[in-house]
Amino acid sequence: MAEKKDPTGKTIIITEGAGKQTVTPVLLLELDNDVSPAVKISAGLLKTVQEERKCQRMPLQDKKSLAIFNKLPPGVQHLLLPCTQEAMVHRELQLKEKFLANPVKEQTLQQYIQEGMLQYLYHTLQQLRPLAPLLPWYCQVVEHSLEKKIRPVAVNNYNPLLSFELVRTNSGALRLLAFVTVNGQSYPLSEFEQYGFLLRSRGELFILPPADGQTLEQFKQGFMEVPRGQEGPFLQHTLPALEARYPVNKNILLQKEEVDVPPQCNIWLSELNNSFLMLRIQWQYDRFTLDAAAKDPVVWITEGDVQYEIKRHPEAEKEVTAFVRGLHARFAQQNNGYFYLPFAEAEKSQWLVKCYRKLMDRNIGVYGMDELKHFRYNTHIPVMDIRWSGSNKDWFDLEVKVHYGDQPVALADIQKALLHRQPHLLLKDGTIGVIPDDWQHKYDLLWKLGQLQKDQLRLSNLHFTVLQEILETPVTAQESIKQKWERLQQQHFPVPAEVQAQLRDYQKAGFEWMCLLDEMRWGGCLADDMGLGKTLQTITFLQHLCTKYPGETHLVVCPTSLIYNWEHELQKFAPGLKYAIYHGANRTFDEAQWRQQQLIITSYGTVRGDMDTFSKYVFGYVVLDESQVIKNPTSQTTRALQVLQCRNRLILSGTPIQNNTMDLYAQMNFANPGLLGNQNFFKTEFALPIDKFSDGSKAADLRKLIYPFLLRRTKEQIAKDLPDKTEIIMWCEMGDEQRQVYNQVKALFKEKLMSRIQEEGVAASAIYILEGLTRLRQICNAPQLVPEQAGGITSSVKLDELMREIVENTGTHKVLVFSQFTGMLQLISQAMETQGIPFLYLDGSTKAENRQQLVAQFQQDESQRVFLISLKAGGVGLTLTAADYVYLVDPWWNPAAEQQAIDRTHRIGQQNKVFAYKMICKDTVEEKILALQQRKKMIADDLISEETGFMKKLSEEDVAFLFS
Repeated sequence: MAEKKDPTGKTIIITEGAGKQTVTPVLLLELDNDVSPAVKISAGLLKTVQEERKCQRMPLQDKKSLAIFNKLPPGVQHLLLPCTQEAMVHRELQLKEKFLANPVKEQTLQQYIQEGMLQYLYHTLQQLRPLAPLLPWYCQVVEHSLEKKIRPVAVNNYNPLLSFELVRTNSGALRLLAFVTVNGQSYPLSEFEQYGFLLRSRGELFILPPADGQTLEQFKQGFMEVPRGQEGPFLQHTLPALEARYPVNKNILLQKEEVDVPPQCNIWLSELNNSFLMLRIQWQYDRFTLDAAAKDPVVWITEGDVQYEIKRHPEAEKEVTAFVRGLHARFAQQNNGYFYLPFAEAEKSQWLVKCYRKLMDRNIGVYGMDELKHFRYNTHIPVMDIRWSGSNKDWFDLEVKVHYGDQPVALADIQKALLHRQPHLLLKDGTIGVIPDDWQHKYDLLWKLGQLQKDQLRLSNLHFTVLQEILETPVTAQESIKQKWERLQQQHFPVPAEVQAQLRDYQKAGFEWMCLLDEMRWGGCLADDMGLGKTLQTITFLQHLCTKYPGETHLVVCPTSLIYNWEHELQKFAPGLKYAIYHGANRTFDEAQWRQQQLIITSYGTVRGDMDTFSKYVFGYVVLDESQVIKNPTSQTTRALQVLQCRNRLILSGTPIQNNTMDLYAQMNFANPGLLGNQNFFKTEFALPIDKFSDGSKAADLRKLIYPFLLRRTKEQIAKDLPDKTEIIMWCEMGDEQRQVYNQVKALFKEKLMSRIQEEGVAASAIYILEGLTRLRQICNAPQLVPEQAGGITSSVKLDELMREIVENTGTHKVLVFSQFTGMLQLISQAMETQGIPFLYLDGSTKAENRQQLVAQFQQDESQRVFLISLKAGGVGLTLTAADYVYLVDPWWNPAAEQQAIDRTHRIGQQNKVFAYKMICKDTVEEKILALQQRKKMIADDLISEETGFMKKLSEEDVAFLFS
């Protein structure tokens, strides 16, 4: 045995003999997750022969304690000096003096010193990292046994990079995963142990910048869970702050759109080394350009919050590439995604001109001519001469001539060049013709909407607004369309005497506009605000048609929930019209019966299911109510409606555009086929420029196309012509499952009640009658409000219709939703959360001090546009004049209580017209209560608010009627 003293005075025992051992000084890192800072530096003496993992800790107190490293080069000892306790204490004092001299806002002295020491330790270890081959690194960590162990570590030379990915768990919660990328390879943070700015994994240490270490403090398990109810603040604040510093994959939040269209080939011309003409292929998928050299079968492109999945068509690309390769023998062996020719070969026998013609014939765009220096430009200013040459009731024929000096241009060439937005075209003499900039705008729609007929351009008379701006010299035939339009606008169309309603001025104008379109044989879209009487205007027009075209049968298609609204309105305003409802499981088609009717009413689902039946019948008009149902041009419903045979078409929608301009396409294409071109044309020409880039000129072009065929009035525009308050019944048709539950409960209570009434009388049975009616009313709302009877059925027509109204029809208007049942309000609130719609909630459990706070928030905060209110808790004492739509989910027999709810918004201070909707389930106790009110001529003054009091006024026949 031999004893030796280290510079601190401690005795080191070294065993000698046959198994003589030596000691090696090492750099020792003491790591502890529970201590801040979690990294402490000291030295150690390591027995290197048998027990490698036993290491004696040697504190580095001052410069003298570095003597144990005296066998290392002096420069190494100098780099170790900042590790000593003396140096660290000195640094802490410096930081304290600096803070006291110039305090940092929003930081305490302790926080400032801690942050400074982390930076100090980080830079110290960064300086020592290159010495790892000379100075072994070990770490002392607390393992699962809570015992401190010494482990050798290698210092990784690559800087670790952080990234994050947003995912959704099986429970639907948002979770943010953390990843560490080392040398291009990404690993989950869960594979590492973190100690401040140090990561350890598989015997390796990774040094992070302290700021990254602090970021990872929020990811103790390798992820951050977003609490329920906090998703909004997280997505608005936390996630953007993280994205500003690190890559974040948030694909789950992106709206996915698939681009699966045939590719458009474009050729780019350029010059290579001043000696060769180069032709490079690019593929245009919708509005996305892909290089021919890229071979990925699917390409992902993210723009804003939308991720586009572009599915390439390799066979189509291959076929067009083969065509281009066949344009010259030299191209046969060129397989680099481009082709090239010496200038002499390109000019030989006018090869370039012939090539250009072949490309244009294949509808392949040619670009880049402005970059060519070897080829010459045509100096003549081009002239486009457009003259009217004839027309009929459906179209105009135009004679068009284009020439550069004495060089004529084929109409197909100029049309394709303008469609491809080419700034140049190649003329027959080999010169390059410049296309004037103003042609793209002035003649854009003409060439895009027109059809070539040999040497003429044919344009639908639907596009007369386009033509009248282009033709500088008015012509008689063209003027006849305009004159007819203007003359008919002056014509008076009297409201049919059979209509039992006094139309307001704006409603008369709407009726006359429909008559005007009928004279022109054009379809139209009545897009008045919700509640302005689109149904009444249309019924008036249908009465006019039945007189003008006797023998015709017209078709009204609407959502199932509105079928009985139409029936009720017909009976009220046009009782003389003969109509039939074609809907329901037991429907049968009888052509002879249909021909006896003036009107058939059906639903969108019925037309879709019976497409073969409907497509064979020829109607006068087809009217679509709530036409936004067909906003998806590719849906089966839209396709079924497009094949209907009819003389003309009319669509009704208070919200023809709900999400974006593309919503308008299918609806207007139904009303006037061809008005907006094909779907791809409309998307590229209007929808994307308007929705993505707010292109005002494109919006103006679109308005110019559709303005004769679309009529929209808002409540604000015709406010003087509106009553202060309009009450409307919204009929709801139960689905089969909900109806089954309703019928079972109705039968159960009817049997018990009628027996009890016969024994004890109506008055003594009042409480039981009330219980039965309440159960039926709850089922009308949602079967799950009566779980013991629902049998797990959750379908609710009222919930579906209310959400449809709020999402599709109310726009930016503020809405009050009343229900007597808090359980129904909670179901609505869950649906609102699912849809991501902000809302406020008030019921009997809301504290008195919070009520006015909620009212003020609804009144003043524009983002809060829906207020869910319990009828009893909110029927009085609230002033909510910011709202102009009121929905009574479950009306009761006391109109006074309903009026109190409506008057929460319809009161002094209200600047808007108020629309109140009573949601009534068809063929239920709700409809019978309305009928009973009429039969007994109840008015608010005669009613008492106590429900049991109302029961006492019911006769046995009334009860039987309610439960029938």
